[in-house]
Amino acid sequence: MKFALTKTHTGKHPTLLGWLISAILACSVLLAFSLHIYSFLAPETQPHTGILVIEGWIGDEPLDEAILIYRAGNYSKIICTGTQIETGSYLQAFKSYSEMTKARLQHLGLSNEEVIATASKKIKKDRTYASAIALKELLLAENIEESNVHLITVGPHGRRSRYLFQLALGSDHTVGISSLEESGYDSKNWYTTSAGVRTVLGELIAYLYTRVFFHPGAS
Repeated sequence: MKFALTKTHTGKHPTLLGWLISAILACSVLLAFSLHIYSFLAPETQPHTGILVIEGWIGDEPLDEAILIYRAGNYSKIICTGTQIETGSYLQAFKSYSEMTKARLQHLGLSNEEVIATASKKIKKDRTYASAIALKELLLAENIEESNVHLITVGPHGRRSRYLFQLALGSDHTVGISSLEESGYDSKNWYTTSAGVRTVLGELIAYLYTRVFFHPGAS
């Protein structure tokens, strides 16, 4: 028996022009991805009315903008959501991001009657969904019947946040969103910085994972 370590392969191979066209197409796809993926992950959608819900972990600059949105819109109140603070919790005056952000809003001029804080239980995963469930439980407990919710978050976390809040609140509520600008990088040129690449690609993977594999009953 004769053993062969190689074999002759015949077939069609791209010409130089073929390789050039393929490279142009690949670059075009990459460019389209770079130009549109951020806006896809950081949407701005209606309704701009009802209850303004702020994810408590957002930074100070986005929070300033959230106050402007609140004062310019037709909102009945602000509800801050968030998980428990873990890092440096023994030094914190607040146990959760939602409580801390309520205090920040009051420091910036909002009254105690305008702002409510609701925190999820201490949890290791699916924190955004847990925050949304805490919001739903608050609405039921306080008998708040407002069906329009407008969510404030930051950057490419927006699409995943809106999906999870809508999933938690159900069809009785309409969830809109404002994905405010992040300060760590230029959103229009996110692919030029390591912070932008990590954040955008990380959120893209997280969003796809959530849509395909996340099931509330398994949380």
